[in-house]
Amino acid sequence: MRILLVEDNLEISEVITVYCGFRKDIDCKVVNTGKDGLEKIRNDKYDLILLDLAMPEFSGIDVIQSLTKDQLVEENIVIFTASSDPATQEQLKNTGVKEVFRKPFSLEQLRELIEKYRPVS
Repeated sequence: MRILLVEDNLEISEVITVYCGFRKDIDCKVVNTGKDGLEKIRNDKYDLILLDLAMPEFSGIDVIQSLTKDQLVEENIVIFTASSDPATQEQLKNTGVKEVFRKPFSLEQLRELIEKYRPVS
């Protein structure tokens, strides 16, 4: 399984990277800026994209808007956010984002999320 994590919080990135590192069947790439994430999404194929909503300079919303213009939102994109704004969450789901995953999260919640998007072989 190929996962792309676009997250500027290094602690969250490390937790997810370590978790995925224990799983031999998961290849997890991490980028820490929205612009780097957009480039990876445009150039590579992932089974799951975990996209932080609130990043400086180029946010998760900016990434989604760029992907919408490129008609690439059919990817399995899950938004990571600590925000509880229902209007923003609904707006994102209307763009093709699969779901909104709330921070903080447990490792069990992370496992369930990853398994939900695991490709069927």
